Amino acid sequence: MFHRVTDHKSIFYPAMPVSVFQDLCDFIKSNYAVIKISEIESHFHKSTRPAAIISFDDAHYDIIENAMPILAQLNMPFNVNIDTEILETGKPQDFVRVYDILNSTTIESYKHPEFMIDPILIDRTNPVSIENEFTKILSDLTTTQKRELTENLANQAGMVDANFSRMLTNEDVRYLGGQNVEFGSHSHTHSILTKINNEQVHHELKLSKDILESLTQQKVDILAYPNGVFNEEIQKIAQEIGYSVFLETDDRINTVLSNANVVRSYKRVNQYHQTLDEAKAHTYGVLNKIKNLIR
Repeated sequence: MFHRVTDHKSIFYPAMPVSVFQDLCDFIKSNYAVIKISEIESHFHKSTRPAAIISFDDAHYDIIENAMPILAQLNMPFNVNIDTEILETGKPQDFVRVYDILNSTTIESYKHPEFMIDPILIDRTNPVSIENEFTKILSDLTTTQKRELTENLANQAGMVDANFSRMLTNEDVRYLGGQNVEFGSHSHTHSILTKINNEQVHHELKLSKDILESLTQQKVDILAYPNGVFNEEIQKIAQEIGYSVFLETDDRINTVLSNANVVRSYKRVNQYHQTLDEAKAHTYGVLNKIKNLIR
């Protein structure tokens, strides 16, 4: 799973450099059969070769600008999961908006009087810690509260709209629909689905599916959970709407089951690394094993 692929340097929410993405794709192509999500079962009916799927969340324009030329040259299909509100606003989802604001302004501290007890001191020498603080706060808020905090931060920091990350447009999605791309929903507003009520969950998932199917003229039955957060009730609602494939965020290799009654839910390795060695170590769980040993 990828988010951003660009050589643009940022302190918060760093992207995978283009050359590292190229090296990782070369490595994957050499060692795996690169397939579509819809081809998982059919691949293992006819082959024992391990398979890999390239997956993108959040729909940054980097996909077209930097990733797609590499994937096309290697003839590698891929999956794009879109939080469809970006197609209306032209701005990224709220978590990314926060990182864009921190990267583009000199704000030194931030506190929202309603949602925070203590201010966050923006320590640019320790960006991961600051990202985690904002992520924890945003994850506990409803969709409306999340937007309120994000807009308040933008106003306090003096953020200029032009400095938000460039995202895919309707035209870009239609273009990708004519390429070797499978689409999935990432909800409408990237809401943390366990933080909103069932009616809102239904609205988020149904609206996103309808928008994507209208744009792409494809059936959209893939759901990538925002932040990887879900429960059985959310999955049940999603299945009732018409989703049948679910993408989680967990650094594990998947075992494919042939039982038709099993929910098709797959783990994805989040790739954001700055070198090929780091990316490969993360892919094979080496980093998690080291962390467990340290603990």
